[in-house]
Amino acid sequence: MNEQQLLNLLNDMAGDGLVYIEEEGYSTSEGAPAWNATRKAEKLDRIALIPILCNLLEKAKKETLKQDIYFVLGNIGVNTGDPRVVHILLKRLEAEKNKYTLDSILSQLAKQKEVSNCAPILQFIDDPRWLVRHSAFQALSKCKCSAAEEALIQVITTSQDEYDLFYAIGSLCDLGATRSVPYLLPLMKHPKGEVRRSALSALDQLGDSTFLPLFIEAMKDRSPAVKYYALLAIQNHGDETAIDSVYQRVKTMLKRMRSIESNELVPAFEFLNRYREKYNHIQELFEWIISKKWDYLFDEEKDMVKKIVT
Repeated sequence: MNEQQLLNLLNDMAGDGLVYIEEEGYSTSEGAPAWNATRKAEKLDRIALIPILCNLLEKAKKETLKQDIYFVLGNIGVNTGDPRVVHILLKRLEAEKNKYTLDSILSQLAKQKEVSNCAPILQFIDDPRWLVRHSAFQALSKCKCSAAEEALIQVITTSQDEYDLFYAIGSLCDLGATRSVPYLLPLMKHPKGEVRRSALSALDQLGDSTFLPLFIEAMKDRSPAVKYYALLAIQNHGDETAIDSVYQRVKTMLKRMRSIESNELVPAFEFLNRYREKYNHIQELFEWIISKKWDYLFDEEKDMVKKIVT
């Protein structure tokens, strides 16, 4: 691919974004020129294009064109691991001001295997523009250094924004930042269920069985999402002390038909099955489900019960 072909690809990425499916009577992005060009850009792995893209960046005036160039650069970095891509993206953070363009750079950094220098990213974690701020949190997840961990811990201990907390917690998980565990614990009392769920998921990933009492207590949370993630944590770290809580959760959920399809009971079934041969009431629970509540299960849950009983 030469410079002109690359320009043609970038033009196609900025072209028609929708195609009308006459037989179905609706429009879709899939199969449109921009969609096809973007899929092609995602597969690029020619490092010879890197200096060409840099030259195009220097000449580009339109923000949308620059964003597409950063997208192509980022994917070449993902596909080749060439360290020049990270260096270029970090350096360009100093030159850009548009929030969407900054988001494009930071998002591409978040896709790389590792980012060697977090300093250029740290300046954006307090940015008043949430789009830039959240992308910076995600980019820090690829910075394997104490400075990135400290910055994200500072966010989860000081921010009042639930989305800041959500993205910062996710990045700490990606970093495997076990030192953040003491700072995650207070978030289990946060008024927003999504924050409690995120904190619980992080404790599941970063913690161990010593947090089992917390996971069992979370089964009483008013948020269904927190209850579900508590089940996942118990599945990973639970022992016999969690049986009663999981047993009661299954009984409660199957009191009535559920209107929203899910696989929420799968981790509960997997956990209880470990103790099925030891405890008669667990065996009886599965028999009750098969004989009385089969139609209350969704397909994945039925598959799990079939796997257990056979």
